[in-house]
Amino acid sequence: MTDISTITKDLETKIDVDWFDSVCGLLKKERNLTVHKWIKIIGTEKPNPENNIRGSMFLIPFDKRFDGSAINPIIGDTDIDKQLDYLSFWGKKFNLRISDIVNRFSNYRTQINIYDGGTQIFFYPIPDSYSFTAISFHTDKEFDEIINPLDLNVHSVTFLFGDKLLKGNIGYTMSR
Repeated sequence: MTDISTITKDLETKIDVDWFDSVCGLLKKERNLTVHKWIKIIGTEKPNPENNIRGSMFLIPFDKRFDGSAINPIIGDTDIDKQLDYLSFWGKKFNLRISDIVNRFSNYRTQINIYDGGTQIFFYPIPDSYSFTAISFHTDKEFDEIINPLDLNVHSVTFLFGDKLLKGNIGYTMSR
């Protein structure tokens, strides 16, 4: 396997759509990258001085196009390493076109985000060669404002892992 620091540097030099393709490649089943390995690729844990309850481990990304990243399950440095359940990246400098994603993964649906507002673009199912089972994108545009989802630009991406499709007030998700 390629050295973690080489992977990190390589991802930082790519344009956004090539970054997306590379991350999808790293999330192929045969790569078997675990939580500890992904944390080393992505960044450092964001401090939590007030010990707020967090549903994910939040990271300060090395890649400056991102304002943040989140990963699950939450495990410490000395905990037994585990497979990913959730991996998310977001940032104002990060920009993907939904049309580019559709060229790679054709099955998608749009869903109103009742809780936060905006619209979810949810890609599912994903080919079996990947360890993730769905990809989620969010836009602040309301569902009824979207004429063609392929025209949308998004500034975040979430990779989901699991075999159960669930629909909630923020849209779709996956569970194990």
